[in-house]
Amino acid sequence: MKPPYSVILPTFNERDNIKPLVMEIRQQLGEETEIIVVDDDSPDLTWQEVEEMRPSYPHLKLIRRQENHGLVASLKEGIEKASAEIIIWMDADGSMPPSKIPELIKPLHGGYELVAGSRFVPEGGVELITGSPDSMAAFFFSLVLNRWCQFLFGRWFHDYTSGFVAVKKSALETLRLRGHYGEYFIALVTEAHRRGFRLLEIPYINRARKAGQSKTGQHLLDYLRRGWKYFWLTLRLKLLS
Repeated sequence: MKPPYSVILPTFNERDNIKPLVMEIRQQLGEETEIIVVDDDSPDLTWQEVEEMRPSYPHLKLIRRQENHGLVASLKEGIEKASAEIIIWMDADGSMPPSKIPELIKPLHGGYELVAGSRFVPEGGVELITGSPDSMAAFFFSLVLNRWCQFLFGRWFHDYTSGFVAVKKSALETLRLRGHYGEYFIALVTEAHRRGFRLLEIPYINRARKAGQSKTGQHLLDYLRRGWKYFWLTLRLKLLS
C-alpha cells in the first residue's frame, strides 16, 4: 500500500539535526509517512546516522549520493523515488517546523497543486540569532531578493525562495526543477503560475539552526556572490516569460 505522504530531506553535514527532525515529522504525519533522506555523502556521516535509525523507522529511506552533488539533483532523485501522490520537501537543518506540514497538505485536498511555507506573509517571519551578523545578512539577502522577484514577476507570491513545499506529484510531471541551489524555487513557482496551477502560501516562522553550518553562506560576501546568480536567473526568467 502506498504511503499517504512522502517527505524528502536533502542533507549535507546534518548529522546532529536529522534524527530530531525525522522524529518531529513522524509525530506530525504518522508512522506510515515515507521519509526519504537524500544525502550528498556527508563528511560528518549523516548517512550513517540515518542507516542506524532505519531498523526503528521502517518507512525511512536513504539515498546516499556519491557523485552529481547538489540540492536540485538531490530533490530530483528524491521525487523520482517517492511513492506518495503528495510530496513534501524541506530543509534538514530544523529551520522549517514540521508542525506546519499538515497546514501545507490540507489545501492540496481542496484543489491547490502547490503550497509553500512563507516567511513574508502576515504571521510569517524569521527567528534571528541575537548578536549574529550572519543571521542578519541571511535575512536581509532573502528580503531583498524576494522584493526584487515581486518587482519582476508580481506580488501574487511573497516567498520566492521558500523551499518548504507540499505539492502533488502529478503536478511535478509537468513542472521542472531547474538550477543548482535555492534559485530553483523561483523558476518552479513562476512556471507553475504561468501554467495556471493554483498556488498558496502558508505563514511559518523560520527557526534558527541549532547545529551545523548554513549551506547558503557564512558571511556577507557569500550572500553577495550567490546573489548575482539569483539576479541573472530572474532576469532570464523575466525575458522568457
